[in-house]
Formats: sequence, structure tokens, C-alpha cells
Amino acid sequence: MLVADDSPVALRAVCEYLEFEGRFEIVGTASDGLSVVQRAVILRPDLAVLDLSMPRLSGLEAAEKIRAMLPEIHLIVFSGLDDPVLELECKQRGADGYVRKNRMPEELLDQVYELFPDHRKR
Repeated sequence: MLVADDSPVALRAVCEYLEFEGRFEIVGTASDGLSVVQRAVILRPDLAVLDLSMPRLSGLEAAEKIRAMLPEIHLIVFSGLDDPVLELECKQRGADGYVRKNRMPEELLDQVYELFPDHRKR
């Protein structure tokens, strides 16, 4: 899994939570949209989790670029905005999921398990 957020605190929190869950491996992180695109091409993770608001490229722009180069990758965008229209736009432009930051980490984990049901604890 590749995780991107321009906030070091938020990035660390997301990574720690997913690693604590014990079923996921973080293969890389990025602090801006352009870096996450570059790392996705190099690392080829199964999943990229992208903050919507990042410098150099937004999470949405990064998702589009990643999807174009790696159609098999799963993408989840997360944002502090609780906007159903934005959620729909993210999905129309290549994201598999959209998570509101005020519903993390539970909603993020639910989305990941929807994409990777074999990782769910039994």
C-alpha cells in the first residue's frame, strides 16, 4: 500500500493505523501528488490511499494519472470535505473509494476491506 498526505502528522497516523491492523504493508509514502504518482509507477502497490488536497497535484489529479498508467491499482481518496458531489467526481475520475477524514480510520478500513476482502480478520 502507498499512502500520500501533505500533513506529516496525518500521514503518520494513517500509516500507523493500517500497520497496527496487522494485515497491510505500507510500501511507500509521499507528501505531494506528483511524488505519489512517481512512487506508484516504481513500487506498483495494490492500493494507493491519497489525500485530496496536496501540493503539486491534488489527490484527484494524482488518482487520474495513476489510473491511466496502472489500471489494475486500487485507489482510495480521502478528504476533510463531506461533499457527495465530490465523492461522485472522485469515483468518476478513477477512485475506487472516497473516505471523509471525520470518519477515519474506521471508514478507511471498511473501504480497504471492500477492495481486499481476504484481508479481513476472521
